Amino acid sequence: MLSRCASTRRALIALGCALLGLAACASTPLGASEANLATAKAKASEGASLYASHCARCHGDRGQGRSAPQLMGTGALPKYPRDASDSSQRFTDPKEIQLQVQTRAPGTPSREPFVTAGDVFSYLNTHMPAVSKTGSLEPGEYWAIVNFILAAHGVNLPEGGVTPQNAGSVMLQPG
Repeated sequence: MLSRCASTRRALIALGCALLGLAACASTPLGASEANLATAKAKASEGASLYASHCARCHGDRGQGRSAPQLMGTGALPKYPRDASDSSQRFTDPKEIQLQVQTRAPGTPSREPFVTAGDVFSYLNTHMPAVSKTGSLEPGEYWAIVNFILAAHGVNLPEGGVTPQNAGSVMLQPG
């Protein structure tokens, strides 16, 4: 009798795991939608290439986030940084987190708010790429990446893309 209960329990657990797996497959993936990703690659091909070279390893090929925050799609690029106590974040470098906490006044956010494309550029230009050398790209390369990220995120870009002249007027859409 005991082995029958154990085998029934194993079967129920396997069924539950299979159902959870199916539910996970049916859910919308994190990151940019296929349509937004295709649009971004067409509108900002240089940015797509630079993103693949300098950003995708940590942020994911769709901007879904890996060892660094999600950059594209629903929930990405929030106005204010997420609370560091939020366990759903995927920050993995304890040294970087400790340094940020030590150099920030108590109660202040870990970054300036993301309201415009200019805010995103400013952050990227001063903090990315974290893995190689912060600020190691040329300004034009950062602008190309910003255009790709924002287009893939679903932001309507102005004709000719985001530039230093119009970045302050390009508002981020909530993800």
